[in-house]
Amino acid sequence: MKFRSILSISLFTLVALLGYGVWAFGGSLFPNEPLMYSACAVVFLGLGGPALLPDSGDNSDRPVRFCLSFSLSFLVYAFVWCIAWFSLPTTFGEVIGSSLGLLGFALVYRGIMQHRVSIGVATATLFFWHTIGYYAGGFLYASFQGRGPGAMSLDWEPATIRHCARLSWGLCYGLGLGLGINRFLHLSRQS
Repeated sequence: MKFRSILSISLFTLVALLGYGVWAFGGSLFPNEPLMYSACAVVFLGLGGPALLPDSGDNSDRPVRFCLSFSLSFLVYAFVWCIAWFSLPTTFGEVIGSSLGLLGFALVYRGIMQHRVSIGVATATLFFWHTIGYYAGGFLYASFQGRGPGAMSLDWEPATIRHCARLSWGLCYGLGLGLGINRFLHLSRQS
C-alpha cells in the first residue's frame, strides 16, 4: 500500500474519531438521536473529502469536485442508513441501511466523477470493509463496557469507559470505511 493511501486512510480515521467524538463527548448536548447523528454526519461531510484527497487520484484542479462528490455521496449513505436504522433499530436495519446506503454512495460518486466501475463490485467493496470496521467497533464498544465475549473489567470512571467505548467504535469504523473508500477509489480509477 502506498504512502498516499495510508495517509488518506489515517486522515479519514481521524475524521471518524472526530465524528464519533460528537457522540462520545457531546451527545448530551443534543435533545434527540436524529440531531446527534446529524451533527456527527456534518463532521464527515465537511472533513471526509479533504481527508481522502491525498489518494484521490485527481489532478490538482479537481479537489473541490472530489470533495463535493464525496460529501454528496456520504450524505446519501448517511440519510439511507438513518432511515433504515430509525425504521428498524436492529442489526437488520443496520445491514439494510449499510447495503442500500453504500449502493447510493457508489451510484452518486460514480455519476459525478464519471467512473465506470461495476456498481456491484463497488458496493460489495464498500460494504465488505465498512461492515468489518462497523462490527469490530461494535465489538470493542461492548467490550469496553464489560459486555459480550470480549468483556473487559476496567477500573475506570464510568464516563471514561463510555468515552473510550464510543471512540473505539469510531476508530474501527473510520479504518473500515476508510479502507473501503480507498479500494473503491482505486477500482474507480482503473475503470
